[in-house]
Amino acid sequence: MRYISPLPILIAAAAFSAEEAQTKRWSAHIELSYVNTSGNTNTQTLSEKLEIKWEGEANRFFLKNSALYATQEDKETANRIDVSGRWERLITERFFGFLTTGYERDKFSGYTYKWNGGPGVGYDLLKTERHELKTLLSVLYYYNRIEDDGIDNYTTFKAEVYYRWSILENLKLKEDINYIANLSDTKTYFVNSDASLEVKVNEHISLGVGYKVAYQNKPPSPDVKRTDTTFSTSLIVDF
Repeated sequence: MRYISPLPILIAAAAFSAEEAQTKRWSAHIELSYVNTSGNTNTQTLSEKLEIKWEGEANRFFLKNSALYATQEDKETANRIDVSGRWERLITERFFGFLTTGYERDKFSGYTYKWNGGPGVGYDLLKTERHELKTLLSVLYYYNRIEDDGIDNYTTFKAEVYYRWSILENLKLKEDINYIANLSDTKTYFVNSDASLEVKVNEHISLGVGYKVAYQNKPPSPDVKRTDTTFSTSLIVDF
């Protein structure tokens, strides 16, 4: 079955709503991390994360990207990149529908790449000065190329939770977690968690630590581990 990406729909949606152009609110969040050790052990690790957000009265757009590259003794140990986009349309003050699409490539996951896309609904459970809690439910179509076994296509159910806690004026906790299950094979599921703590230095610069967990219950190859973890320290720029 040919995969049809909803990305053109997301792009087209950005063109309408001229009235909101006067009240649009852009924001960007960039994280950069680099570690280089030499001597008894030679390692290099480079990671980045980018989040761009635009919020209007009825429409919201999100673009995310992250990448990780690492070597040890000149041998590649990590090579991962992902990018996703989401358009949200408010139905009520807190309830919204959305379209989303994403691309993932992880050299050591057993998959050459993954494409996904589909519709969903969400709800802003909390939206205060100190706390933000958002839940999303969606049905996504996945088009995956497996390294040793061709193409694997299936429909999934995805549940997501996004939490933000402004502990202090200059200290923020973030937690993003999602669960993805193959509707035709419930043993194929994925759980991802991305937790971070940010300390603001000034209006635009922060320092952060993060811990990321990626779990797949049924890897495409017995040589692939089920769980990947990443600990990072980052320089953060917000504008």
